[in-house]
Amino acid sequence: MIHEIFKKSPQFLNFLKTVKNKLQAHSFLLISKDAFSAEKMADLFAEALLCADVCGECENCKKVLNKTHPDVKYFPEGAKLLVEDSKKIVEESFIKPIFSDKKIFIISNVDLSTEEAQNKLLKSLEEPQKNVYYILTASNINKVLPTIRSRCDKISLLPLSQQTIAEIISGDEKRKDLALKLGQGYVAKTIELSKKNNLLELFDIAVGLLKDLSSSKDALAWSKKIIDQKNDFNLIIEILSLLIEDALLIKVDKKSIITFENNREDVEKIAHALSIKCLSQLQSVLNKVVKDISFNVSLPLVADNLVMKILEVKYLCK
Repeated sequence: MIHEIFKKSPQFLNFLKTVKNKLQAHSFLLISKDAFSAEKMADLFAEALLCADVCGECENCKKVLNKTHPDVKYFPEGAKLLVEDSKKIVEESFIKPIFSDKKIFIISNVDLSTEEAQNKLLKSLEEPQKNVYYILTASNINKVLPTIRSRCDKISLLPLSQQTIAEIISGDEKRKDLALKLGQGYVAKTIELSKKNNLLELFDIAVGLLKDLSSSKDALAWSKKIIDQKNDFNLIIEILSLLIEDALLIKVDKKSIITFENNREDVEKIAHALSIKCLSQLQSVLNKVVKDISFNVSLPLVADNLVMKILEVKYLCK
């Protein structure tokens, strides 16, 4: 099902057209915030290079789909591309393919690699062997060396529609809907969220902080709720931010484009209770919390500060 969805994407259909017309480059950089989508598309590109019809039935297609094709090499071997990986790629690029007429290197998350590893890879991209192809993936193009970028055909993978992703996830309808909204068209994120048994609880915590938190005597209880969900603290912050954005949209009469339309009643109560000034200041509070977490400030301290700051902003904006 997922394979077929990506086969119908405009990015893949355009690539397929260049392959059939023999106009394809030797190096490609697939850019997506969703590593899952980039991985699936990289496999599809490899399949298209080895089978013009992308039939899914021939030995080339089957081996690519099973990640057992001897002429399709996957890197890095560890968490991120290292100089040793780049050296192996350079060396293996001179070895002839043994099953097909092409050799393909799929290099994932090149943006996470060191500058030294990227520079070592550069020579292969600058002077590729006639039958060798490179498919790189990255979530942040700005962390890919300009010299690498300039030698690749850059292809941005757009998020899929929520309707499309809905066909491939399962679970409780409320949780599924919330996962689709928070996933924002990214397959891996949506699938992961749809499997979270506590997703609705996280949403209720975020709503409660904005709608129900009103007194300092309640602060400790709310802080504990956050700490109890310590593994999903960043998700609570993300939900809070989207709720604030939705409330602001309602304030300016743009109800039709809110994210949480199935939870409009909650969002409208938040919008009714809080002014535009208050909502804007709360967004600034969340930005500060994200910075604190990135600096490894302890979660209990961050949770306490978050609750007290929300109370403070609400009080000052009365």
